[in-house]
Order: sequence, then structure tokens, then C-alpha cells
Amino acid sequence: MTLTQLLQKNKKQLTFYLIGAFMTTINGLFFTFALSNAFGIIEEPDANGIIRRIIFVLLFAFTPIFSQMLSRFLRIGFMRDILIQVRTLAYEKIMSHTYESYKKNPKEHYMSMLVSDINLFEKDFFLSLLNIIYSFGSFTLGVIILTFISPIIAIATLIVSALLFTVTKLFEPIARKTKKLTQEANADYNIQLTNILNGMEVIKLYHVEENFKRPFESIVVVLENIKKRAFRIDEIQSNLNHWIAGTFQMIVYIYATYLYIQDAVTLTSLILVFNLIGQLVWSMISGFNFINRFKTSIDIFNRITQQQANPQAVHRMTFKEALRVCNLSFAYDTHKIIDNLSFNIKPKDKVLITGPSGAGKTTLLNCLAQNLSSYQGEIVVDEHELRTIQPDSFLKSCGYVRQNHFLFNDSIVNNVILNSPLDKGKFEQIMKDVDLYDWMMTLDAKENHILEQDGLNISGGQRQRLSIARELYHDREVLFVDEPSASLDDQTAQHIYDTLLSLDKTLICVSHRHLDYLSKHFDTHIELKPLGVTS
Repeated sequence: MTLTQLLQKNKKQLTFYLIGAFMTTINGLFFTFALSNAFGIIEEPDANGIIRRIIFVLLFAFTPIFSQMLSRFLRIGFMRDILIQVRTLAYEKIMSHTYESYKKNPKEHYMSMLVSDINLFEKDFFLSLLNIIYSFGSFTLGVIILTFISPIIAIATLIVSALLFTVTKLFEPIARKTKKLTQEANADYNIQLTNILNGMEVIKLYHVEENFKRPFESIVVVLENIKKRAFRIDEIQSNLNHWIAGTFQMIVYIYATYLYIQDAVTLTSLILVFNLIGQLVWSMISGFNFINRFKTSIDIFNRITQQQANPQAVHRMTFKEALRVCNLSFAYDTHKIIDNLSFNIKPKDKVLITGPSGAGKTTLLNCLAQNLSSYQGEIVVDEHELRTIQPDSFLKSCGYVRQNHFLFNDSIVNNVILNSPLDKGKFEQIMKDVDLYDWMMTLDAKENHILEQDGLNISGGQRQRLSIARELYHDREVLFVDEPSASLDDQTAQHIYDTLLSLDKTLICVSHRHLDYLSKHFDTHIELKPLGVTS
């Protein structure tokens, strides 16, 4: 979704926001009218005129107080709704990553996107939008008023504003570039800081504080230098604009005073010109600067929300005939893990993948599970190459039990069913199948027992069996399983394997234990060896 589409989606709230923002323009003019009418009292010849002026002054002075409250009320709903949707879009972008593309960046990169970048967008977008509306609204109304007082001053104001706009446009490319560099430097800083904090125990244990201090300082220096460069650019642009505006303002003051001496304008009009020129010129400088900030906020929005489409992924997942692996090879950088591997899997087959550490068992599983796409050769499901199958469609048909499956700070039952409806009978049977039912029933809250984040208040074996229960509950057509017995005793492991083998679905399992037992119960056995090792 583009920013334009987002605004169109919220056009009702946007209308209220624009009305509220425009009210700030009127508020500024009201104060100007109040001040000019206060000086105009001097020119009134009688008491009635003085009273009338005082009424105008009070009206123009106090009306903005109430309209400002109304303005804020009209704007706040739009700001809330947009931020909710931007945060959701940023979340959806992260969730749209494939396993392979997600792993290209550390978790801190995504944290920076969801926190720092969104805060930067919030600050730049709303502040810029409000100030642009205020500045250009004030300028338009002010020029109209000046036209009635002195057309020459009004035309000169337009010319100077065009000059200020030209200066702003000249600085726009470098301003946007430095903002992008600042975002990237902030992300690097967050990554380095998190790395140090996560490794604090090791750093203190081995007394290597100084070793980590130097790279940390270098990241800080880079960040602050970029910020300093951005500040200098802003200062140069600001000083140039201020010099133009200040010179013009002084010329107008002299010219307006000359008109007053010549009785061409009244004292009220003179005070109005003095206030309007200062307000218009300086607000236009602010407005033009905020145009650049608004554009950088669009850049930030696009960066944190725009998903990268995969034009190859056009087919729906079907597995009715066969999964064919043809001449499959895979390498991490230049280190080849799998070389020229071929085999076939039919629906409902039970496939065992074994081999020593480093032979590529998990890598092969990740290739088959669409987690790695940078392989050579082909993986064809029915008639479609795996990379051309839509990820959402694939995940609806395939489940994956990893060696380490994350558990949420929530109840046991919610960790198993996630967002699916609760079928209590099915849930309890699955908990029996993974040997967790008896343990669960000893807990005070039973299935509603709250797990700490990542299951820190239960054992590693219990965490592993809960992850298996989660996949069993969601009942996918194909199940990828990586070392399901890694943290289990032999008796529990055999029970888990019996449960998995009894499933009426395709099972593709990696294991390095219980091979004598497993080789007798799986339909296909794929044995991998580290490259360069011969039997």
C-alpha cells in the first residue's frame, strides 16, 4: 500500500485533519488582526469607535483559544489511525519475508524499523503536514489581505517566496540523502548496542570490555558525523533563507512606513503589514523546509512498509503426484554443502534424512520447506518448481517442527492452537500423543498455565514436545521435522516417532539418533555424507 492509498483509505479522517490544520492558519491571522486593531484605537475619533475596536480586539484575541482546542480534536483521530496502520504495514512487511531473506539482517534491524523508523516517520510526517498547511494557508490568506493594502508588496512577497522555494529545491536531494544515511547509521548503532548487551556476561567474564569499546565508539562516531553533516546542511539552507527573508522584510518595513507617512495607508494597515510580512515570509521558509521533511517521511514510509513482490511465485500449492528433487546443489557462499542430489517423494511417504554433523541434513530440509531458494537444480512439486509456488499457499499445506521452536508468554493451550479455534478433545489427544498430558494435569491451571517467553519455566524436552504438538494441532498435509528426539529420552522419543509415523500425511524427518529403529519404519532413507568424504 502506498502512502497515497493509505490517505485515500482514511479520507474522512483526513478531511477532519485538514480542517483542523487550516484552523491553525486562521488562528494566526486572528492574533494579527487583534494586534493591528489594538493600535487602531489611537485613530478612533469617538467613544463608539473605541468600543467597537476593543470588541474586535477581544474577539480576535480569545477566539483562537477555543478554535485551537477544536483543531486538536479534529486532528488527533487521523494521527491515531494512520500510526496504527503504519505499524501494522511495517509488521506485515517483516512477516512477508521468506526465511532466507529474513535471515539476511539481524533482528535488531527489524526492531529499528518497528521503533526508531516509525517514530521518525511520526515526527516528520505529522509535523511537516501540519506546518505545510499552516504555512501555505497563512501565505495565501496573507497575500490576499496585502493585495488590498498594497498590490506592490503582495507581488514582491510572491517573488521572494519563489526565490525561497528555489533555494529549498536545490538542497532537497542532499537533505533526503543525509536523512537516509542517518536511518542506516541508527540501525547499525542499534545492532552493535544489542550485540554488546546480549554478550555482557561473556564480555565481563573474559575482561574484553576494551575490545568491544573500540568498535562501539566507531559506530557512534559515524552516527554523530552523519548527524553533524545533516545539521550543517540544514544550517546553510536556513541561514541563506533567513538572509533573503530578513533583507526583504526590512525593505518592506521601510516601504510601508513611507506609504504611511504619505497617508497612503492607515496605522491599522501599517501594523497589519508589519505583522503579516514577518509572519508570511518566515512561515514560508518553515513551509519550504517542511516540504523536504515531508518527502523524507514518504521515503521512510516506503522503506518500512513496501513489500518486495516475488514475480516468480504465481502457483498454488498442490501435492497430488510427486515431489521431485533433480540435481540439487547448495552452497553457503563458496562452501558447498549439497552436490547433485536427486530423489522422489510421493504423497503420504515417510522419508528419513540422516548423516553426520555438517552433511547438510537441515540445509536439505530447508530447501524442501521453501526456506532456502538459492539452490541449484530443481525441486518440483507436481508440475511446479518450488520457487514458483506462493509462500502463503505453501505454508497452508506444510508444517515445520524446528529444533528450536519459539514459545510465547501465554498459556499452554494458546501456544499450541495459536489463532485456531479450540477443539478441546483434539487438543487433549495431541497432548497425550506428545507425552505432555499427565504433566499438564498436575499444574494448578492445567492447560491455562502461563509459560514464560520462549518457555523458560519448562524443560527443553517439554519445549520441543510443545512445538511438535503445535504442528500436529494445525494438521498440515506435509510435515517437515528436524531432530524431534534431540532433547528427549529414548522411551519418549520412540513414542513421538510412533505418533509421527502414524499420521496420514507426508513426513520428511531429519534425525541422527535411533537409526536402527527408524530405518525399519520409514519408506525412504536418504543418507547424506559431508562432501569430500567417501565410504
